[in-house]
Amino acid sequence: MYGIFMECFVLLRRYFGSDADGELMAYLRIAIFIISAIYIIAKEKDAVKKILFGIMPLVILAGFLLPITRKLYVAQVDKENPVTYYRILWLIPIYIVIAYAACMLLMRLKGDAVRRAVTVAIVLVIMLTGKCVYVNAEMHRIKVENPYHIPQDVIDICDMITPAVGEENPWAVFPEELAWFVRQYDAHILMPYGADYIEQNYPNQVHKVLKEVEIVDGVEIVDAEELMNAVRDDGGRFDGRRYVIMPEDTETRRLSEDLTTFGLELIDKVGHYNVYKDPIEVGDSDE
Repeated sequence: MYGIFMECFVLLRRYFGSDADGELMAYLRIAIFIISAIYIIAKEKDAVKKILFGIMPLVILAGFLLPITRKLYVAQVDKENPVTYYRILWLIPIYIVIAYAACMLLMRLKGDAVRRAVTVAIVLVIMLTGKCVYVNAEMHRIKVENPYHIPQDVIDICDMITPAVGEENPWAVFPEELAWFVRQYDAHILMPYGADYIEQNYPNQVHKVLKEVEIVDGVEIVDAEELMNAVRDDGGRFDGRRYVIMPEDTETRRLSEDLTTFGLELIDKVGHYNVYKDPIEVGDSDE
C-alpha cells in the first residue's frame, strides 16, 4: 500500500510541476493551494462556497492519494493506461481556490495601504510560483491565424480526420510542435501523447522514437521502422482509424524510410505536413 501511495504522491508532484521546475517549486505550489483551501474553510461563512472551494478540493486531493482510489481507477476506469490516473486532479479548481482565498484575504483587511501592500505580495507570489505559457518554445510568438489562436495547420488536419457522427474517434500521432494544440480544437481526436506528456516528460514509446533520433552528418534521422512499430503497438489499443502526421523531410531532419513502405497511405499534405492513414482499422475483421 505504501508503494501505491508513493506512486500517487509522485504523480501529484509532477502535476504541480516537479519535473519541469523542481521539487521545491512543486511543494511550494501544493502548500499555497492547501493553505488557501484551509483559509476558505476557516473564514468563509457561506456553506456552499465553503464546501465548493474549501472542503471538496481537499477531499479530492486526499482521495487521490489513497491507494484504494488508484486501485479502483485502474480496475474500473483505465486498465490499459493507468498513468491517466493524474487526471482526477483536473476535478480540483486549484487556481479558483487560490484566487478566491486571496480575494477573501484582501476584503478582510482594513486600510488602503495595507491592501495595496498585500496585493503586491500576492501578485509576486503568483508570478514567482507560476509559469508564463509563452516562455515555452512551442507557444512563443504564435502568429494569430484564426479566431482560435492556434496554428491553421492544426485546424485543417483536424477537420480532415475528425469522425463523422456515429464513427469511432480516430487515433493520430502529431509532431510535437502541433500536439500542444490539437485537443484545444477537437477533443474527439485521441493521441499517444499531448502537451502534458511533452512538458512533464511522461514515458511514451512513440514520443521516445521521435525524440531519441540518430544524427548522421548533422542530420537527425527518425527510424521509420521503430516509429511504425511503436505507432501500431500503442494505436492497437484503440478501435477505428489511425493516422500519422509527419513534417516533410528537411535538410536537418528526415525519416529513414517513407512511411508508405510500411503500408500507410499518404492521403493529403497540409502546409509542410504529410497526413498518412493506416488502411487497416483496428476494429476491422479479416476478410
